[in-house]
Amino acid sequence: MATRLTQRDRVLKHLESGETLTVREAVLFMNINCLPKRIEELRKMGYPITMEWKTNGHDVRYGVYRLEG
Repeated sequence: MATRLTQRDRVLKHLESGETLTVREAVLFMNINCLPKRIEELRKMGYPITMEWKTNGHDVRYGVYRLEG
């Protein structure tokens, strides 16, 4: 029987692939409603995840998460 990946595992796998991730992307494509909590868990596990603020064309700010290294 295949083991389902946890939300934390899915976020880590995505970031380890070199991609970035936003809260909106996590909700829409990964069905994860609390990305900051998953990021906090990964940081406590020692993963160097950074967040950079971006602004879209309508002056709405959003954070972009990335795994450093």
